[in-house]
Amino acid sequence: MSNDPFDTLAVPDGGAPTPDVGFVTRLRARLVTALDLDHDDDSPLIDLPERKPTMSTTETSITTATVVPYLCAHDGAAALRFYADAFGASEVMRVEGDDGRLGHAEFVIGGTSFYLSDEYPEMGVVSPRTLDGTPVALHLTVTDVDDVFTRAVAAGATAVMEPADQPHGSRHGTLVDPFGHRWMLSQTIEDVDVATYRERAADDGFTVTAPASRPTGQIWAAMPYADAPAGIRFLTDVLGFEEQIVVPNEDDPTVIEHSQLRWPEGGILQASTANRPGNPYSRRPTGSESLYIVTADPEAVWRRCQDADVEVVDPPRVPEYAPDTMVFSIRDPEGNIFSIGSYAGE
Repeated sequence: MSNDPFDTLAVPDGGAPTPDVGFVTRLRARLVTALDLDHDDDSPLIDLPERKPTMSTTETSITTATVVPYLCAHDGAAALRFYADAFGASEVMRVEGDDGRLGHAEFVIGGTSFYLSDEYPEMGVVSPRTLDGTPVALHLTVTDVDDVFTRAVAAGATAVMEPADQPHGSRHGTLVDPFGHRWMLSQTIEDVDVATYRERAADDGFTVTAPASRPTGQIWAAMPYADAPAGIRFLTDVLGFEEQIVVPNEDDPTVIEHSQLRWPEGGILQASTANRPGNPYSRRPTGSESLYIVTADPEAVWRRCQDADVEVVDPPRVPEYAPDTMVFSIRDPEGNIFSIGSYAGE
């Protein structure tokens, strides 16, 4: 008896027809995310070596897992076009069966990956249209919720709730796309702590609670600057860090004792004044640091660097280790080197 999970797909369930062998073969291609497919041509057939996957029930196997939304649409090709028009999605790949159905597709919105397929009722894969609705909502964070909402409705989505400010600090709008999927579009407009949210929500009859948080593993980079206020302005205005905390010296506000600058896509950089009396951690030569920043949109950072006439160490290029990404390096006014790229270690 075969142990190949793809053979399992071919077992009739309640008299359903056996899936086409050609489609099953093509479906294997979804495991190869680095393919450069021509969408106008037939997807290549790939013979994969025998795989013997094992499943661990340890905590580590769960905490390191990546969850990717896998959508089903009654017209997969049209859905890909809609997500590109409405949300600016970029298609990564698609796998089409010889029966014309979309067996698998991958696309990215911002830095988030999505999978998509046509309906395969013989495998229990059906779309919201067949189900006459969906119990699942997709929460999409955007920079301008009103603009994205308007664009999505113009592209064919149905407005469910117009964008409005919410007590938790975000502006929300809800719509249903032409394929039955519910999208909650969200834009952060202010940082709201749990206590403030609890007070606001009480007026609407809701109680907000939050369990005690436990520390999560992180690495915070730290950079000393001779002129820390100027360094912080460069990091926020040019590179795009978000200022969370800046602690100046009580006697001399040009001396920065501590700061927390958040990269919008994750990570903290601490910038402070170098060689502060009594602080051994600040006793490092300035202009000698190097930092790699991961972003889904390095072109935007590059444009800001060009506008600011920043010194370029390495112009934009496609690195050999990640053919589908971009990276460039610049030097800040004090000599520190920042490399900005879309390669995140996949």
